[in-house]
Amino acid sequence: MKPIAISLFALLAFFCSHAFATPNILVILADDVGWGDAGCYGGMLVKTPHIDRLAREGQRFVNGHASAAVCTPTRYSMLTGQYSWRQSGAGLNKGVSNGDSPLLIPTTMTTAPALLKQAGYRTALIGKWHLGFGDTPPDYNQELRPGPLEVGFHEFFGIPATNDRLPTVFVRDHKVQGLDPADPIRLSYDKAQAESQGLTAWAAGRSRIGWGKGGKAAWWKDTEISDTLTRECVQFIERNKEQRFFLLYAPHNVHAPAIPGPRFAGTSGLSPRADMLQELDASIGELLQTLDRLALANDTLIIYSSDNGAYVNDEKGHKPTGPYRGKKSQLWEGGHRVPFIVRWPACIQPRVSQDIASTIDVPATVCAAAGVTVPKDALPDSFDLLPAMLGEKAASKRDHLILMSGNGDLAIRGDRWKYIPNLAVADGWYANKKKSASAPARPGLFDLSKDPGETQNLIKEHSAEAKRLAELMAKDQASAVTRPEGK
Repeated sequence: MKPIAISLFALLAFFCSHAFATPNILVILADDVGWGDAGCYGGMLVKTPHIDRLAREGQRFVNGHASAAVCTPTRYSMLTGQYSWRQSGAGLNKGVSNGDSPLLIPTTMTTAPALLKQAGYRTALIGKWHLGFGDTPPDYNQELRPGPLEVGFHEFFGIPATNDRLPTVFVRDHKVQGLDPADPIRLSYDKAQAESQGLTAWAAGRSRIGWGKGGKAAWWKDTEISDTLTRECVQFIERNKEQRFFLLYAPHNVHAPAIPGPRFAGTSGLSPRADMLQELDASIGELLQTLDRLALANDTLIIYSSDNGAYVNDEKGHKPTGPYRGKKSQLWEGGHRVPFIVRWPACIQPRVSQDIASTIDVPATVCAAAGVTVPKDALPDSFDLLPAMLGEKAASKRDHLILMSGNGDLAIRGDRWKYIPNLAVADGWYANKKKSASAPARPGLFDLSKDPGETQNLIKEHSAEAKRLAELMAKDQASAVTRPEGK
């Protein structure tokens, strides 16, 4: 049997190394979904059969991470392959961007979708954008450019920022959908300016972040967002079934306010957020069914992950962050440790992987799968994980990752150890609101192989390891490119 196994692996490697094996690519980046938010990651109180199917038929990474503990930085890095803290734009090295943000990705920058577009892929982003429009704060009554189409996408349909931020409208390509010119959108994130102009935070049925007025005909209905985005994804796949496509699906589930559609309200028995999680799973199920119906599943690479950890730790016994400490915005594992599942039936064998994988590695990995050569200085912090996913024994793997909190503070982790330079800021957005009397002294070093809950600070016992990680983080900060040469 051994010679047969070798020959089969060789045949698989041969098939996957040739141009005709380049897959369709579907990346699903959920919003605020935690590591433990699916059955395949231990979330047995929620029903996620379709996410569980992805895990069963693909590779489930148990050591998956968002590059930041909040959304805008992660989304930036997943398109550019660059750590967001290298940039100074609002929302990239601290906090998140607002609905009036200019475009945060330079149009001169090489992105993964742009490389795939150049290689002949039809590219689309459907769902949450949250990376700004225009060279100055955008006027939503005019064309919104530059935007997604100027950084590599043929098509865009989605939400400008978050579902709790103004404006509450859908944008297609460069224009707000359904806008009545007689009722123009007025928008401000400056309270004094908003008050002087009579703007309000109320829009589409509830209070939001920001202030505005007008645009009522274009307002979305919160209960219909998921169905609308899913329908757009299905239609994109159907239109492009005869050519290679790259679809980035960025659902708003399960970001607050947690407002599931009527088919899912109350179905979890846990919370509206958990209802939205089951709605997300059903949406993913519709995409899987579409790929099956069109006979595209075998040759489609799917990557499923989340932009950061969950914003709650317990929902009537359901543990969105699993066994990990912390939550969204924090440097603790619960802030950035997320689901990471890869399925490509034609080439990737099902298994569970202990390797470090990050959303920042998606750009280099999908380009490798598409047979695209990445320019030397492009996607500078993105590692190509495809060889390891294919089972190549000599494949190089990521041995460390820099992480960022919602306040822009950094930490570094390897396979075993994690170093947080300043524990006083590890709580991210909550650091100034709540301080634990039992919080360990700063800095902190944790052995994640024995202490996944980060309860024991071993900085004194292993000071040499802390020094090594601190120096490695400083080296990466000083280096413009951390991606291995030729990868």
